[in-house]
Amino acid sequence: MKTKFVVSIMVLSLALIAGQSVMAEKPYDVGSKIEPFKLKDWAGNEHDLSKDLGKKVIVLNFWNCQCPVSRAYEKRFIALEKKYRDKGVQVYSIDSNTINDVERITKYAKESKISYPVLKDWNNVIADKFNAKTTPDVFVIGKDKTIHYHGAFDNSQQEENVKNHWLEDAVKEVLAGEKVTTPETKTFGCSIKRVKK
Repeated sequence: MKTKFVVSIMVLSLALIAGQSVMAEKPYDVGSKIEPFKLKDWAGNEHDLSKDLGKKVIVLNFWNCQCPVSRAYEKRFIALEKKYRDKGVQVYSIDSNTINDVERITKYAKESKISYPVLKDWNNVIADKFNAKTTPDVFVIGKDKTIHYHGAFDNSQQEENVKNHWLEDAVKEVLAGEKVTTPETKTFGCSIKRVKK
């Protein structure tokens, strides 16, 4: 009986440990507090999110320089970054695609005159943490280190058809300390080209 009891306790302990591991790996969602991470940009400079996390409103844009939808939003992201950079907002684009090497990213970033860091997420580790699916796929993180918005930049790839400015509205509301009116929207674009596991 004693042996069976000990075995049962061991099995239960292993199950609890496994359960904790699964919980720890659960991707972020709206309302989740995020942990800082470090990634290098296309120029090889390391960016530590802990320098901005809790101090600025952060916009993360999962991005692909080969995706026509992501490319169509480039000017809009650049304009948004320029408009809010002096208001306490930091924009980052993150490339999590296996199809893009640093040379390709560098060439495109320079040609497009991107004014904010473009980070390379090798093996889509950060994309998995955020459960990012498409490019673009956008997250707004407040000074409370919490995700307040996840979704699309706006409602249409064609600027003339835009009626809902979801990302900018979320940025303005988070800066004002207000609850985001539309905290989540459906993303659209190219799928992130992940590593095979």
